Amino acid sequence: MMARAIVAMFVLSVALAGGAYWLWIGNKSDVTFSLLNPEEVSMLVTEEPATKPQKKRSLKISNGNGPGIKVAAPSGFALKSPVDFDIRLEPKDGVAVDMTSLRIDYRLGPAWVNLTGRIMKQATVEGSRLIARGAELPAGNHTLRLTAKDANARTTRATVSFSVTK
Repeated sequence: MMARAIVAMFVLSVALAGGAYWLWIGNKSDVTFSLLNPEEVSMLVTEEPATKPQKKRSLKISNGNGPGIKVAAPSGFALKSPVDFDIRLEPKDGVAVDMTSLRIDYRLGPAWVNLTGRIMKQATVEGSRLIARGAELPAGNHTLRLTAKDANARTTRATVSFSVTK
């Protein structure tokens, strides 16, 4: 009987410690990270000045054969930095989403820079949903390209544009 009580207390203490750890790690709302490195930010500064801030966020699907891409955040317009990301991939025709295929590129002048690794280091992935909080971005207009595949290798590409104000 005593052994059972000791085992039960041990299991309970491990569960509580695990829960506290999850809350500590899972709650990244007060943590920020630089989405762009200093060299990339300097390239933004030397480009032509951004046109006036966009009136609203835009989301364009350019190839929709694969999973659905929903961007819950960033949303709205005239966002303040840090910016949160909430990206949801939805199965199409019941075919599972391949979360390992998710790629996030940032438009830097005429080129696209792969930011997937930077965002994934800060992100929480729950099923087919990616949440990354606290991405520091300079004021201006920003464009991300999201690419995802499903288990049948069908691809969807979406572009989301938004503005960050000072």
